[in-house]
Amino acid sequence: MRRLLHHTFGLLIILFVAGCTSHLAEFSLPKEIQFQDKTFQQVTHNQLDEMQQSLYLESHSTKDPDNWQEGFLLFVDKNSEGKTLQDRLVLRQNIFKQQDKTIASLSIEQGELRSQVIYPPTERFNDIQLEVSRGQNSQCGFSQMQFSNKRSVSSNNLQNLATYQTELISLAEQLAVMPWVIECK
Repeated sequence: MRRLLHHTFGLLIILFVAGCTSHLAEFSLPKEIQFQDKTFQQVTHNQLDEMQQSLYLESHSTKDPDNWQEGFLLFVDKNSEGKTLQDRLVLRQNIFKQQDKTIASLSIEQGELRSQVIYPPTERFNDIQLEVSRGQNSQCGFSQMQFSNKRSVSSNNLQNLATYQTELISLAEQLAVMPWVIECK
């Protein structure tokens, strides 16, 4: 009898511990995002191992993931490697150093990795792309909200990319005050 009680008590402890560890915190992504008085709806969701990304396009657009003018990208990573925001900042700085003519500003502010990037047109895409992002670590891992806006440019009228700096700063300021939409449950 004593042995049975001991065995039952041990089994209860195992079940309790298993129950506690099986409910790990997970990211929850919204179906829609409100920004600049517009609604962006989720049009794609991709997952690769510990990482997920979802593209959100304006609800009144064609919602074509291959042809859009502005949109949100939400990125989440369980971060099992334990990368800090500083690690991610250095990695991105190194990537941007290799991209000719790309203008990038990265910083860590208020516990968030923030970036402001202007991408020049390429052979494949004849757009200037303005991109702003905020990323943070949580008990779920790393998550990032990124807004991109593309500007069509004719090849014989390429402007100096720095002329877009004021617009980029304005986008970054708007994103900085936007409520965080990625939940950790």
